[in-house]
Amino acid sequence: MKRTAISFFFLALILVIAGCEKDNYDEPTSFLKGNLVYNGNPIGVRSNALQLELWQPGYDLYSKIPVYIDQDGSYSARVFDGDYKLVRLSGGPYESNSDSIDVTVSGTTTLDVPVVPFFVITGESFSYSGGVVSSSCNVSQVSTQSVNVDNVTLFLGTNKLLDHRYFEERHILGSPDISQPVNHSITLPADMADRDYVFVRIGVKTQGVNEYLYTQVQKLEL
Repeated sequence: MKRTAISFFFLALILVIAGCEKDNYDEPTSFLKGNLVYNGNPIGVRSNALQLELWQPGYDLYSKIPVYIDQDGSYSARVFDGDYKLVRLSGGPYESNSDSIDVTVSGTTTLDVPVVPFFVITGESFSYSGGVVSSSCNVSQVSTQSVNVDNVTLFLGTNKLLDHRYFEERHILGSPDISQPVNHSITLPADMADRDYVFVRIGVKTQGVNEYLYTQVQKLEL
């Protein structure tokens, strides 16, 4: 009986050691990073709302690596060196593209990911006077698909994380005439007017698409 107990003890010890060796793989030390870009310029999106996927063929465990996009359009993923396929998922404020992108990661590798937005915002400007934040911008359709603007919105907040879910004030223009500059104004509430600055950005939403395309967040001195 004693010999049996000792045998079970050593068997359990071997299994524990084997399990530890299995778990003690080195962590990945390489990085794949870059931006979602249109014409070489990063596009603004909602933080962590959109994903890319990385796939590494040739391994038994062939599973995706989700890569989330920050609000400035940047992404970063820690991975092992090797060959990957990068996939752009649908659902963003840009045309769907099912073509994968081949990328070889070695150390820190930079790869900008091109997309074609439905609409882009250019020439944005922001100003503050007499308790009112004003903005102006141009909105242009760049997609060849048949799409329409749902709204163009000025978002305002005291936090740099700013989008259609995280904001404190906003001004919505539904179906604006984008052949002309699009203008907004927001009268600040007293608690915000007493601050030294606020954060601002403009977003354009395409009809039938949940996500906005945004300008980059800017800090506006009051």
